[in-house]
Amino acid sequence: MLFMNAGLRTLRTFAAVVFVVVVSLVGVTETRASDFAEAGLKLFMQNKPLEAIPVLEKAASESGADEKLALYLGIAYQQAGRWDDAIAAFRRGLTSSVNYRHQFLFNIANSFFAQERNAFALEYYDQCVQVRSDYAPAYLNRANAKMRTGDHAGAVSDYSLYLSLDPSSAQAESIRKLIDLLGARAAEADRQKAEAEARAMAEAQAKQAIRDEVSRSLLEAAETTTNLSAGSGDVQGYEFDMSLDD
Repeated sequence: MLFMNAGLRTLRTFAAVVFVVVVSLVGVTETRASDFAEAGLKLFMQNKPLEAIPVLEKAASESGADEKLALYLGIAYQQAGRWDDAIAAFRRGLTSSVNYRHQFLFNIANSFFAQERNAFALEYYDQCVQVRSDYAPAYLNRANAKMRTGDHAGAVSDYSLYLSLDPSSAQAESIRKLIDLLGARAAEADRQKAEAEARAMAEAQAKQAIRDEVSRSLLEAAETTTNLSAGSGDVQGYEFDMSLDD
């Protein structure tokens, strides 16, 4: 339980930074396509998601709108806790995305992760790294999702990939500690499994020995019975007078 509790504490720390990473990596630039775009972006940058959402909806739906507007819109929905709306916005943006496909996929995965819909989250993290195999945040968050599903070996692999891509990460030390904890747990699980298998084998051998002994005893008993009855057909009867003399 020590390993599990420590691992879960670390996982909660990672999960808390997921959406901070999302916003910081978008790479905000000015969008001049329309007044809606400019106003929506301003509200977004002022951390006013509820006010930004209706404006960004209009801006993102305009013909020729910058694809980043759909990203901003989806993130605003995330900030408002409207996960299904965020997913819908990211999916709309994904259909026409050219430069930010990996971030649309990443944010869809994050939205599913926030709802603990882990199978869907893993599916979209997989798609994200297929589009951008060097996108470090996707490996970190996919590792977190794998921790939730109990795939500790897969989580260790993704945490290690994340560290190889971002060795100077502020979370590097915590991740390495978690990897060590998971490794120790795996080693302990292997030891317990080996002991259980050895006990099961010993019990099976003991049972087989008992069965062999019983079979041997029955065979010896059968042979003894056969020897005692052998030749009984050759026994001669005794002849004597059974009459009574008066």
